[in-house]
Amino acid sequence: MNIVLRDTAFTLLPEKALYKPDEKLLIIADVHLGKARHFRKGGVSIPAQAQDGDYDNLRALFNKVKPQKVYFLGDLFHSELNNDWHDFAGLIREYHHIGFTLVRGNHDIIDHELFHDLGVLVVDAIGDDRFVYSHEPLETVPNGKLNFAGHIHPGYVLSGIARQSMKLPCFYSSEEVCILPAFGVLTGLYSMDRTKSTDIYIILPDSVRKI
Repeated sequence: MNIVLRDTAFTLLPEKALYKPDEKLLIIADVHLGKARHFRKGGVSIPAQAQDGDYDNLRALFNKVKPQKVYFLGDLFHSELNNDWHDFAGLIREYHHIGFTLVRGNHDIIDHELFHDLGVLVVDAIGDDRFVYSHEPLETVPNGKLNFAGHIHPGYVLSGIARQSMKLPCFYSSEEVCILPAFGVLTGLYSMDRTKSTDIYIILPDSVRKI
């Protein structure tokens, strides 16, 4: 789905990511790699292969969009270093022609030097004259700019007849902040309220629709 924000074209992707065509920039939030192994280490019975879909989804998305740059808006990894790092390193080397930037999130505790060794830039925030990219929504957005962020894992509840309902991931956009859906397969959803000043774009298997 194509939209215009701050006089700039963006594409909301059903793969739960955002694309900025003029920069060939792909924006992804909250992958939470290593979460399955983190819980297994804590004694929770989750198959080690539970997150293989994240790597498959990333590869499919990179091949579809063919970005020149990728911003990960925080919580790329869920916790401390584990064997998922080797899978991630292989992915980055496979797409060495892409410039990767990690906007550090609250879960990103892995030594940033390991990212630098892979050629991944690590920052606390990044921006230009119209947009600022962060992990958590900024408390104060610089005047005139739009803040792209993650962290919330936004979802929206659709209700039907007979008290039927379903919660779907969504993009949640207000005048100053656009919150991206969580990309990872092992992430939950936080229900967002619809107001007159917000736009909600729900994510369906093959499309994105404004409600």
